[in-house]
Amino acid sequence: MSALPSFDLRRVRDRFNRAAADYDRHAAVQREIGRRLDERFGWLKLDPARILDLGSGTGQMVRAMRQRYPQADVVGLDLAENMLRCLPRRRWWSPHRAAVVADMHALPFVGGSMDAVLSNFAVQWSDRPDVLFGEVARVCASGTPFAFTTLGPDSLQEIRRAWAEVDPSPHVHQFLDMHDLGDALVSAMLADPVMDRETLTVTYPTVDALLADLRGVGVGNAQTGRSAGMTGPRAWRRFRDALADQAVDGRIPLTYEIVYGLAWGTGVSPVAAPAHGVVPAG
Repeated sequence: MSALPSFDLRRVRDRFNRAAADYDRHAAVQREIGRRLDERFGWLKLDPARILDLGSGTGQMVRAMRQRYPQADVVGLDLAENMLRCLPRRRWWSPHRAAVVADMHALPFVGGSMDAVLSNFAVQWSDRPDVLFGEVARVCASGTPFAFTTLGPDSLQEIRRAWAEVDPSPHVHQFLDMHDLGDALVSAMLADPVMDRETLTVTYPTVDALLADLRGVGVGNAQTGRSAGMTGPRAWRRFRDALADQAVDGRIPLTYEIVYGLAWGTGVSPVAAPAHGVVPAG
């Protein structure tokens, strides 16, 4: 697996913090894939006491896990504090539940403390999947499932093509294919990985509607190799025109390659990180 371009995590956090208030209004794809991920837990015979949701955002999967496993303590973790501040406003939220602001590459939990770990649409924000999966392996008890969704390399291809007509700079993140992700799971000492994928295409009536949904869920170029200057109006018009030119029957498509992964904790990990205190979001 070749090295991924590095991300500016402060930029990632700031984008999600700005998007938090209106995130749910734009997150139809994330909700649908989260629903499908939750269905996959129905195939597993589990009785977990503690569940970790990585990149929990405004709490869809926290709620789904609470409904599926009412006896479990479900911990939501996110890099963006404004996302987690949405949780206390949910009718189903309980004050004693844990919402943790942290980087998923340095999980603030003791080893072997989780009975299930899941993540919906967060793994693609990792530029170090070996470290991320190693941390997951560290906090997983032996036999703990780790189930996740992420984006594959065919995702957002329409955006990539449109920008390619404007300049050669990277504008869309590089997404790993499911085989590289499976290899990374094995390298992290997670067992029996099962990977599969599907393609979902969403269509929009206008360029503005498409871009509003992407901005609304915090999507933006956070690569450290991005151009330092602002995109000029001429380049922006060319990008928008190139995107509009891809319309089919009057609607502009946007492709998502959804990758699903499942692997199991073995009680061992290549990561030996110290435990940190768990601090609820304020």
